[in-house]
Amino acid sequence: MNPVIEKLLVLQDRDKRLLELKGALARVPMERAALASREAALTKGVEEAKDAMRHAEAERKKTEIEAAAKQAQVQKYKTQLLEIKNNDQFHALQHEIAAAETEIRQIEDREIGFMEQVEMLQRKVQAAESAQREAAGQILLQKKDLETREAAMNAEIGGLDKERASLAAELEEETRSRYERIFSHRNGQAVVAVAHGMCSGCHLKLTTQTIHDAMRDDALVACTNCGRLLFHTRGNL
Repeated sequence: MNPVIEKLLVLQDRDKRLLELKGALARVPMERAALASREAALTKGVEEAKDAMRHAEAERKKTEIEAAAKQAQVQKYKTQLLEIKNNDQFHALQHEIAAAETEIRQIEDREIGFMEQVEMLQRKVQAAESAQREAAGQILLQKKDLETREAAMNAEIGGLDKERASLAAELEEETRSRYERIFSHRNGQAVVAVAHGMCSGCHLKLTTQTIHDAMRDDALVACTNCGRLLFHTRGNL
């Protein structure tokens, strides 16, 4: 194999790994944001459940005060009954008392409804807090794993950058520039094999002359269809 092609294949391998790592590294902020969003959603769920419970408890308290006020009113009416001599006034006040007692029962029914709602919401708060606690441990582990992976990727990128610079320095500038141009325009495939008479990059048939030129290993040969640099392997022409 042409020694320049050999060097380009090694360089291409490092460049592909760098692309992979940098792509993964670029996704780290999104992964971190997703974890933060999950944390925020869990916190919001707990706060919304607590707000609903506080509202229901406030409404229950209002009905309790309202019922107490009506009961005080009934007690006042009953005291007034003892002082009334007129039958019409007596019956009218009895009617007021009956109406007030009906209102008290209605208020107490509403209060019971709010009490049941508070109990249900208390369970909802407990469930939301439990889910938050359970998820918090998982999220913490995921954050640590993300930090570890990020550090490892940065370290590997640093090592590969140095290795790549050394490999690139061994190539003539024109060859390196040609390779880099093809690499950037051909999805990370600048140097490809001749496979069964075809370019393994674009999968189009090569001319007999192009195949023979690639086999000679004394010059860089490009696919006439896609421009990728070609190499051959024994038994796979």
